[in-house]
Amino acid sequence: MRIFSRITLLITAAFVVFLSSGCDPDTPGLPGGVTLPPIVSLNSGAGLVSFNQELPLGTPSFIVSVSGQDGDALLRDLVIQEAGVNIPFSQLNFRTGQTANNPLAIPTVDQEGFTYEIEITPSNVVAGPVEFTFRLTDVDNETASTSVTVTYTSSPPVIDLLVEDGFVSGDATVTNFGTSFDVKVNVDNTEDSLATLTILEDGVVMDAAQLTYFAPAFAAANPLNFIPEEALGGTFSITIDPDVDMMTTRTYTFQVADVNGITAERSVVITFDPPAGTALGLDTTGVFFNASGGMNGGLDLDNGMAVGFNSAAAEVQDEGINLNLTGENWRTQISSVNDAVVKVADLSVLGESVSFDDISTAEEIASVFDGGADLTGDDNFPDADGDQSANEEVSLPIQEGDVFVIRRGDRSYLLRIDAVNFVASSNNDSYTVSIKW
Repeated sequence: MRIFSRITLLITAAFVVFLSSGCDPDTPGLPGGVTLPPIVSLNSGAGLVSFNQELPLGTPSFIVSVSGQDGDALLRDLVIQEAGVNIPFSQLNFRTGQTANNPLAIPTVDQEGFTYEIEITPSNVVAGPVEFTFRLTDVDNETASTSVTVTYTSSPPVIDLLVEDGFVSGDATVTNFGTSFDVKVNVDNTEDSLATLTILEDGVVMDAAQLTYFAPAFAAANPLNFIPEEALGGTFSITIDPDVDMMTTRTYTFQVADVNGITAERSVVITFDPPAGTALGLDTTGVFFNASGGMNGGLDLDNGMAVGFNSAAAEVQDEGINLNLTGENWRTQISSVNDAVVKVADLSVLGESVSFDDISTAEEIASVFDGGADLTGDDNFPDADGDQSANEEVSLPIQEGDVFVIRRGDRSYLLRIDAVNFVASSNNDSYTVSIKW
């Protein structure tokens, strides 16, 4: 029994020796061994990006301090990527003296380890997150990488509709015959210069012909490209003249964009409720003359033709000359004739900013006549052709741009004096006029 136990002990010891001699220690790089890869990291410090953070889009460049350490093999190259794409070497500035390449071949003196300070100017030009990756490779193609996410932010520009009398600054209803309305738009930059102002109607860019810039005044464009003096901000008074002929509601959006495409906007909802009306029967121009000359001193408003001052077809006649004066003695006054009535027109009864050109219905002209003012000129002159009494209702001496409204029977007419044309040494003087009814 004792001999059997000894034999068993010897066999066990031999088996242990056999196992021990068959298991060599792990050797790096060999089958069954452990290979140490390189290490790459971002260092923290003042002015350095080393962790996920926000940066302003207006100043997108940033600085990193990158350290690399070899493992079992010498270091070979460093690649820097933006959103998975190698950054052009022209956008990398190695502040520690290395030539900017990407990939950067690690110099011999740094193949066991290095620290490089690098300024990166990204390709990104929009707000949002961007991942930057730093990948280090050794001569055995072992790699290590680290990443940081920079979220670019941009404060949008500022746009407001100023609250002032006569200007729309919020939702409104327009009930005038003339459906145009005015806004005063104020824009201001924040981080970046301003680029454009765009005005949209129900989301569609409006035709520039429907916009009038009047303070300051210049030719409208839509979008409006800001000149350098406006790139930091300004205030613009604009008339919006939509194509509206029935009750409707539309949204008007005023959108400002900076040079990086960052936008801000303000919108107003305008309800248009214009009165129903009858289309104009005539919209034309004409000429009539000094009644004391040899030309026709009356005006037939039904067809815009000059007729004799005493013609039964005339609604308006010129008052001729002042016989008490020598030299230029044309009175430039008018009166009604036959059974017509002439009044001074006040277009503001249709709404602020309504002009002669805005009038488009017979009912508008009738409203203007109802709100018109009597003629208040002096008629105490010797009788002359066109002036058969000294107590007629006559106009004041006429100025270019004067507007009169006339009614004869059931028809109302609108008359604008576009020009007063003096002809020296004769009575061939004339008025150039525009007529609507």
